[in-house]
Amino acid sequence: MGKRALEVKRATYRRIRSALLTDAERMFLHNNVVYEGSPYHKRSPGDFGLIPPASPRPDKTLCDEAGIEYRSTAIELLARAIDGGLVSDGTEPNSFPKQLWVVDDQGRVFEAMYGGSRAGCYHGYPIRRTDPLFKQVSAAWKGR
Repeated sequence: MGKRALEVKRATYRRIRSALLTDAERMFLHNNVVYEGSPYHKRSPGDFGLIPPASPRPDKTLCDEAGIEYRSTAIELLARAIDGGLVSDGTEPNSFPKQLWVVDDQGRVFEAMYGGSRAGCYHGYPIRRTDPLFKQVSAAWKGR
């Protein structure tokens, strides 16, 4: 798949919902979401309790490079994403958004993606500045 086709695919599947989460949706997510890291986004598993993949994928962004070295930091970012209310149009079963986004204090954009070992699990990773979604999320985060 070419670079342009990949950009179109990403934009198609990752669309920011026009409305922020309601208070009820935020409460539901805070009560039911669990962070579950992914080894594909860690060079060094640190205190995440993950085993690095046998064949790492070079296209994955790394949390380590964005300064996320501790599980507690990742959990805080996920909670901040819920509080910020910036989510995708698509939802998974049981009303979980497919993606949540957050911008940290340094202006780095992170995406939390639904999926894991059980319902309510999310893993997260930084979005590259070259990804078209980076600017969209940054602007939407400022405007919320």
